[in-house]
Amino acid sequence: MDDIPWRESVLLELNDRQDVTSVSSSREAADLLLNKWPKKRGPSYKLAVMTCLDSFTGKQPPELARQDLIAAAIEAHIYVKPRSISV
Repeated sequence: MDDIPWRESVLLELNDRQDVTSVSSSREAADLLLNKWPKKRGPSYKLAVMTCLDSFTGKQPPELARQDLIAAAIEAHIYVKPRSISV
């Protein structure tokens, strides 16, 4: 299981913009999704979890896990800092 750092971190504002979280790899994203994610969990959340886990084994590229994390955050109404969205 390799954890390749992303080219650019994703900055998320959790807890009503009181807490900025930086996520820079699929492993960090999986930890956030599985252990610290708010209760709102829809299809994008489920896809992000699977993509993060698949990126560990090389089935999916790490940048796809990054994109899916951003989609899950948007779905959950979590603010994504604008510089995080550019790829």
